Amino acid sequence: MATFPALNPSVRTYVPGVQPSTSINTLNGTEISVRNGNSSNAFRLRMSFVLLSRDSHFELLSHYVMHGRFEPFDLSATTLTASGLTFPSTYLWVYAASPETEESCGQISATVELELIPSYTV
Repeated sequence: MATFPALNPSVRTYVPGVQPSTSINTLNGTEISVRNGNSSNAFRLRMSFVLLSRDSHFELLSHYVMHGRFEPFDLSATTLTASGLTFPSTYLWVYAASPETEESCGQISATVELELIPSYTV
């Protein structure tokens, strides 16, 4: 199994998953919710990296090209250092969007957004 590059993000934004459910309006006007499964989904993790070296930037982009949304991967311990975040153990990450890169005066910054999904076998 592949692992995300061992980069320490400057900023992490985490959106916890939600239980899949459907709202149903009844004839008397009340609304009920029906749970559609026992596992959460839509976990999101957005990470920003500033002052990346060219090698680290290349490593990040190469990882995206090799995995994208098609091959799930795990996060490295370095990426989660001091975050206090925990995730379901049977879930893996995919890219929710392509990395956003900005270079100004030779300083490279990048942002990636990941989505946590249940693991599957290809």
